[in-house]
Amino acid sequence: MHLRRVLTAVAAAVLFIGGANYARLYRPAAETAADPVSAVAYYRFGVIPNQIVYDLWNVGYDASEAEVMGGLLRFADAVKDRHFDKVILAYRGTPRFILDGEDFHRIGQEFDFQNPVYTLRTFPEKLTTMEGYPAFGSWTGGMLGVLNAQLKDLNELGRRWYLDDILYH
Repeated sequence: MHLRRVLTAVAAAVLFIGGANYARLYRPAAETAADPVSAVAYYRFGVIPNQIVYDLWNVGYDASEAEVMGGLLRFADAVKDRHFDKVILAYRGTPRFILDGEDFHRIGQEFDFQNPVYTLRTFPEKLTTMEGYPAFGSWTGGMLGVLNAQLKDLNELGRRWYLDDILYH
């Protein structure tokens, strides 16, 4: 009888955690991803409520980086009323980058009025590696030089996040 209660409690916990992940994160991520892109989101390790993972599972051969990033921006908008410490960017379950929760929250809050080109070109400099080091530089100088460097970083972000796996595996 004791084993039955333990198993029932474990099953209830699994259902609760799965339901919370689905309703609060998985569904909004799936609904905001562009058609040739499939993305999910979930609490880190399934249970850490202040850390989430935005995980790309399929990026179609005809998907552009703008469609991938647009899905992430729309997801930030969909959950803009919630606060997280970290947002992990992953590809098929493998974590690649960390975005500070405040930066993610700001992206969601500004989605309706901020120029998306500005948001995208400044996005890479907000990321850290999984070890906590800056993933990309922060640029200063003349406008054309800065824009060029930021756009190169954005392309590099796509390559390191998911494109290398698609192309070489």
